[in-house]
Amino acid sequence: MKAWMLDEPGKPLALRDEPMPQPRRGAVLLRMEAVPLLSYTRAYVEGKLPYAFPPGPFSPGTNGIGRIEALGEGVFGFRKGQRVAVNPYWLADETVNEPEQILIGLTGISAGGAPMLADFPHGTWREFAEFPASTIVALDGLDAMPSSRLAALGKLLVPFGGLRRGRLAAGETVVVNGATGYFGSAAVLAALALGARRVVALGRRAQALAALVESGQGRVSPVVLTGDGARDVAAIREAAGGGVDLAFDMVGHATDANATLAALRSLRRNGRLVLMGSMQVELPIPYGEMLINNWELIGHFMYTRADYLTLVALVASGQLSLDAVDVTTYAFARLEAAIDRAGSAQGLQCTVVLSDGEGAQH
Repeated sequence: MKAWMLDEPGKPLALRDEPMPQPRRGAVLLRMEAVPLLSYTRAYVEGKLPYAFPPGPFSPGTNGIGRIEALGEGVFGFRKGQRVAVNPYWLADETVNEPEQILIGLTGISAGGAPMLADFPHGTWREFAEFPASTIVALDGLDAMPSSRLAALGKLLVPFGGLRRGRLAAGETVVVNGATGYFGSAAVLAALALGARRVVALGRRAQALAALVESGQGRVSPVVLTGDGARDVAAIREAAGGGVDLAFDMVGHATDANATLAALRSLRRNGRLVLMGSMQVELPIPYGEMLINNWELIGHFMYTRADYLTLVALVASGQLSLDAVDVTTYAFARLEAAIDRAGSAQGLQCTVVLSDGEGAQH
């Protein structure tokens, strides 16, 4: 089979012939069909990110859509030929307070995650890939949807998990900071699907926010940030029609905390703030304001298996449409070009590599 291999960070990617894997006990073998690319993929393969890489040559790649080619012993709930999604967030299935965790095909997370990286080093950039059965999600009920479109689930999943952790309820108002980014734009779609009455989308580019307003069908209000804290808070509250129930921070690599603090201060009393972004500076928490307003601050990483199943159910039922995501597809052999495209994509755009090459636009 063909596989894209990275010998070590900073070395060129290579498309090679690799032995066909066989699924071990508790694992499944997938024939990959569609793989979405993260916006920072180029920086990752060049070794510019402080990540813990698998040992030796490996195939990167996190999320993806595939069909089960073979089942290892001890796998009971899946069947051969079934279409599934890859969930790269793997937690060791052990009854301990803090199980080890990694992102398959990307990085270790916990201090003791190195053995997990060594056990399943390969991600989704290969024609056939083996994964623990616990990281596979059934896509039953979505047979009519092309895999290239379903690959957008990986874009929605991260913010969806954060919004669920923040207990977003139908009828509430949510403000999304970083709404024009890769995950922030998806957070707007996810909040609408979860029943938000109003989504206030924060960003610095009016044109990028306009696409989100269109997708919201009257329930999305844009606010172009100015950097003036008091002015931005007033604008958010005006767009929301009062204090916000939930603030969701998904801003990437911010170098100041002004927008996050504006989102916090737009909350009504008893409001919640979920932090899922990658801000590069300290967040100065206003102790007295937190206290007097009963605000709740929630740091959150990734999502749960239940979140993924709920997301799939919303798509299958028609309550969440993936059509708002602008998917651009590339053939498997053109991975390098796809990586470049992913790095320049904005907002609701998503770059997907098709392992079988069928229907690829590039």
